[in-house]
Amino acid sequence: MVQQEETYWSELSTSMVDKVVDQEYQLLEVLGHGAYGCLFLGQSLKSNAYVAVKVLTKSGLDLQQLQLQQLEIDIQSSLSHPNLLALHRVIQDIDYIYMVMELCDGGDLFDFVIRDGDNNALRDENLVKKLFLQILEGVESMHKQGVYHRDLKLENVLLQCQDEEDEDDISCKVADFGLATRERYSMEFGCGSTSYLAPEHFDDSNEELVPYDAAASDAWSLGVLLLALIFGRNPWQEASSADPTFNEFKRCPIMLKDQLFPELSIATYRFLEQVLTTNGADRPSVSEMKDQFLSIDRLLSTDQDDYDDYEPIPTAIVTTKRNDVTSYDSAFFSGGTGSSWSDMVEEDEEEQRHQSDNKSHSPPLSQYDDEDTDMFVHSGEKESWWL
Repeated sequence: MVQQEETYWSELSTSMVDKVVDQEYQLLEVLGHGAYGCLFLGQSLKSNAYVAVKVLTKSGLDLQQLQLQQLEIDIQSSLSHPNLLALHRVIQDIDYIYMVMELCDGGDLFDFVIRDGDNNALRDENLVKKLFLQILEGVESMHKQGVYHRDLKLENVLLQCQDEEDEDDISCKVADFGLATRERYSMEFGCGSTSYLAPEHFDDSNEELVPYDAAASDAWSLGVLLLALIFGRNPWQEASSADPTFNEFKRCPIMLKDQLFPELSIATYRFLEQVLTTNGADRPSVSEMKDQFLSIDRLLSTDQDDYDDYEPIPTAIVTTKRNDVTSYDSAFFSGGTGSSWSDMVEEDEEEQRHQSDNKSHSPPLSQYDDEDTDMFVHSGEKESWWL
């Protein structure tokens, strides 16, 4: 069924090229398509400005799917911040919804991270600080407006580049509001991308099924995102007892520095130790995270000077069987309405990217079983929307 819908959008998107929407926006080029929609490069016939136009279908959707579709539009329309992707206009006809958004011609943050292959840890610290601070400021603005993202990851952060030769000119835009909610406390567990989900989303840490705090869940995802931004890989597959790496981190958090990311400075580790605490109530707010992050002098350590009297604790990782835990990405959780940015790519592009990722990244710890420690930054669940 999904394959049939992808074929439908593949054929339809080509026929839509040069179409003029509401006598103002001309669809110039197909940027990508998926099972539930397509993305175009568009241009305003009034100002000549380039935009991104996301086209969603209204036909064949039930009432709940239409409501979820409208919720994403309402949430994105209500947000205004330099580091949140702007939705300029929403145009509707009988069959389609056209979401006219600002154009991010720098691709997504996942592409940016893997550009240098295995040299991600050598990236300019000032640039990493600048990008992550912009992400924090965008999410902080969302939270202050009572909106919680629930799918923060590298693929959902887009980049604008005024000067392609100058990386200092890059700005971040948090995007993909297909899973965003105005309900701070939620029972929608597994809502997001598995490797970025906080432990409260998994059965073993929430046996009583009490609501989780969406703000605290976003904070956890931001901590994982920072590691992915610096090193090009995630620390574990999932924050549950099914993952031996996470189990060891839960038992002995310092292993994050000792074994997984030895290049981390102690200050960065202490920051992540607070953000990645398993009890959501103990995590700092995003505003507090921003203040703490600004106080970090060095993200990476090149020597042992900042260890002081710290003694590394030897640890051993035990392999455990994975539980069958379901998580949802934006497109599927939203009822197939095309809510996800990252649904906007062709299947063959996804396969090419996945193969490329497997060549570009390898777990740094040879003592870990490869089958149980596929800690690549991109899990293959979703693809980047930007081609």
